[in-house]
Amino acid sequence: MPSTVYKGDLAEVTFGHESGLLLRSATSSGHATGAPQGMIYTTATVPNSNTSTITFAGGIADSPVLAGILRYPLGMLVGSSLTLHGAGTHVADDYATSGQIFTIVKHELNTVTVLTVSPTITVAGASIATDSMYIHTLNTPTLDQGSDTHAQANTADESVLTDQFLGLAATVVLPDTKNEIKRAHVVGIGRDVVVQVPGKQSNEGGSFELMMNSPRWLYYCLGGEAIKAPGTAYDVVSPTLLNAASVGDSHLDLNAITSIDLGDYIAIEDTTAFDIPTDSGPTNTWSQFSSTTYNQTISTEIRRVIAKQDGVLKTVWLDSPLGFNHVGGNALTCRVLRYGAGSTNGPDVAKATLQITNPTERLLFSNHTTPSFAVETSIRTHNVGSHATETGVGSNIPGGAQDAKTLTRVFKGCKVKDWTLGADADSEVKLGINFDSLMVYTDTGRKETNNKGDRYTAHRMFENTADSPTNRKVAGIAPYTQKPYMFYNGEIKAFGQTMARVTKFNLTGKNNTMQHWTIRGTDIAMNTTTDQIPFAGTRMPVYAVEGKTEYELELEVIINDPMLWHDLRHTVDRDYLAPISLTLIKQGSGAVREQIQVLIDDYIISEAPLPIPEDKGVIRTNVKILPKHVSVKSIDTLFHC
Repeated sequence: MPSTVYKGDLAEVTFGHESGLLLRSATSSGHATGAPQGMIYTTATVPNSNTSTITFAGGIADSPVLAGILRYPLGMLVGSSLTLHGAGTHVADDYATSGQIFTIVKHELNTVTVLTVSPTITVAGASIATDSMYIHTLNTPTLDQGSDTHAQANTADESVLTDQFLGLAATVVLPDTKNEIKRAHVVGIGRDVVVQVPGKQSNEGGSFELMMNSPRWLYYCLGGEAIKAPGTAYDVVSPTLLNAASVGDSHLDLNAITSIDLGDYIAIEDTTAFDIPTDSGPTNTWSQFSSTTYNQTISTEIRRVIAKQDGVLKTVWLDSPLGFNHVGGNALTCRVLRYGAGSTNGPDVAKATLQITNPTERLLFSNHTTPSFAVETSIRTHNVGSHATETGVGSNIPGGAQDAKTLTRVFKGCKVKDWTLGADADSEVKLGINFDSLMVYTDTGRKETNNKGDRYTAHRMFENTADSPTNRKVAGIAPYTQKPYMFYNGEIKAFGQTMARVTKFNLTGKNNTMQHWTIRGTDIAMNTTTDQIPFAGTRMPVYAVEGKTEYELELEVIINDPMLWHDLRHTVDRDYLAPISLTLIKQGSGAVREQIQVLIDDYIISEAPLPIPEDKGVIRTNVKILPKHVSVKSIDTLFHC
């Protein structure tokens, strides 16, 4: 008999980017004839309500909309923000002039996708070619082309692109869902509570601790990422950037896309210098791992293609927003990269030597914002998959003898609050992450009236996601990259010398990210039984905003040289030309192996006690250092963190 309780060994946790979605309207005639870009949407006011509906029609294969269905799991977009743009039917709500932001409060399927938004859209009617809408990044997990929405839950095969390996997680704590209950006693009606109503709902307190095997989570901690321009030996095709792209955009308009497949990666080769946070000094631009000091970086970046549309505009949609501005006019080359089982296409690690062929070199740096992400978790009672996707579905139908009772949730709008990178001598390097979530989606397909089942197909990392060498690379756990960085394969340089007697390293960073609730209630009717996100998301926070950044470094050092003490006791502000560096490299015999270098600059020593120990042994000092800036260089196999 299968287990009748949830089991920890059958729990899965994956994650993915969040990414905005630009949807351009076609003309009505283009839609009618099925021409490229044949998607339109029609708005209508909901009577006796402060809401409007947006109903989709048309669309083509490989694009975000097909046959009027927006490729998102039902209910997933509740809580996302939406703006309207252009001079067409909905010009009165054009964001550039009105500043109007709408909130999605319902996400339904009525043969086609219907979104309900609040407040009311000013003009009802069908979109035309000069109209477009933008679903904003925060709270919007990246669209998955493989998602298949269906009216029947047990036929649906829904998902978002939360297909990334979380890491070598020793512990995972999911955000706690808490309802704030407002209670009141009333004079004259006894001693018991008279009024009790729900207030705010929060999803806070998420955390995990990783044995660090890659730099990817430092991207979510710091916010900025640049890539050394990849070599030409393994690119598929090299289109050019037709229209300019801006920070935060999640699409590119190219001069040609016929040779681009879904799942390919786009490298925008932009050598434009971008200032990163440092104190003033000589101008040096990072362009490769060997760069030692820099206060600028090139603007090259890589993103995954999640959708495409070959029409009047040749557009590809990306798995996460851009981090730099890029000029159009076909001035920039965009190399198309594709993972393969070997080294022909992209990075590959040799088993015997851990040598990387075609490695990726990147720079991570503190940015004015940090990326949001989505965390998917599923849990089962025994080892079978989702009812809708298993062979012989009759054996594991909801309520059947083989029913695994899968519970799947997606935590949306997650951002890193604070983090800790550290290690003791002779141990693995560990990275601790604390994060909160704005909202949580829950698959409620088992609560539907008819055809009950799992709408959402959970990612089972090594069974249906990273189930081949190529797919492992896509998921961020390429073969032979799974071993963590060890402290004994590291080197610390500080105060102009290599420090061989450091016994502990502990770097903490605080983003001081705060969640904010706004007055945005809606009076629409809700089905509390099957709503994937309850209360239309109105009781949950709508923003996660970074505050001031704070770093602190603590080193435990065995003192062996009076000159080191002389350096320690001076409160000198050391700029980026004399950084503290922690270099980690994975053990092996290859000339080019995975490695990370953490650079801490513009710092002042705040504490350096020098006690005499009671055991009369070696004298140690816990040096506390306050840096202004942190950056990370890496050589690895990831196209994009």
